[in-house]
Amino acid sequence: MNLLFDVLTGAFPYASEAVCVAMAVQGAVAVRNGPNRTGSMHWFHAFLRSTLTAYAGATFTNMFMGRPTRMFSDDVFFGSCVVAYALVNYLPMDVGYHFFNTFIGGTVVAVLSQIFRMGGVSGFSDAAYNAFKDAPSEYYPTPVFGPILFPVALGNMGGFVWSGFDGYLEKGMPWLFQQGIACSTFYHFYAHDAEGFVGVTLRSVVKPVAVQIMVLMGADEKESEDDALFAKFAVGFFMALMGVLQRPQILGPRFSPFTAVGNMVKGVLGGKKKKVNAKPPASAKKSKKKNQ
Repeated sequence: MNLLFDVLTGAFPYASEAVCVAMAVQGAVAVRNGPNRTGSMHWFHAFLRSTLTAYAGATFTNMFMGRPTRMFSDDVFFGSCVVAYALVNYLPMDVGYHFFNTFIGGTVVAVLSQIFRMGGVSGFSDAAYNAFKDAPSEYYPTPVFGPILFPVALGNMGGFVWSGFDGYLEKGMPWLFQQGIACSTFYHFYAHDAEGFVGVTLRSVVKPVAVQIMVLMGADEKESEDDALFAKFAVGFFMALMGVLQRPQILGPRFSPFTAVGNMVKGVLGGKKKKVNAKPPASAKKSKKKNQ
């Protein structure tokens, strides 16, 4: 496989360490630019807030499935938080903090963080599917909602922790919900749904193109037929692209292709609304004066 494929699927050397540090840096920068912009927080308060801003999902989500949390079971996760906090807050002349706020530094962190989220989508969807695959509902041969909602919960845990239920959702569907639902749904049905009509139809449409893309990426015959591997690549490509497009210097963090398409469809279906003139016609005014 070529370098692009390895990056987008998290298969490059020291990928786990790189994406974990990037996520932790993103959390530390968010706290430094936001709640701790004045530098008034105690270091321990700022450190734990940075940690949970980055890793609320990794800290709590597995508990819903009775699984050990990676923050406790994998030293790379918490160790990354220590390293990232030091990089953002304690380097001489604040060089780390300033670098991560540049376009280049911020973009590298954003892309690597999105690769981390890609791994969350595939890993948590796989975990839920393997847990429920032997007992699907009577209505569909593959478990539908669990392998989608489990990774969605992972990506949105931080929003609920810091903003609360109503605060996080009061302005509509947050971007991480949109991204999580779209990517988890595609990954689950493409990689897991071997018998249901959704997965069969999706692969019948996408797979001829997918095989060509995989061959272009340097895949051998076995890899080019691997549905889960292509689904990871597709999700990684979309997430990395969105990480770049949502940079403040490009389209901004509020940009969403789903919202943009939805607004276009509403405009086409709704058409232009006719303005209603609330003023009475001139003839009605004249007749009113005559009657007086």
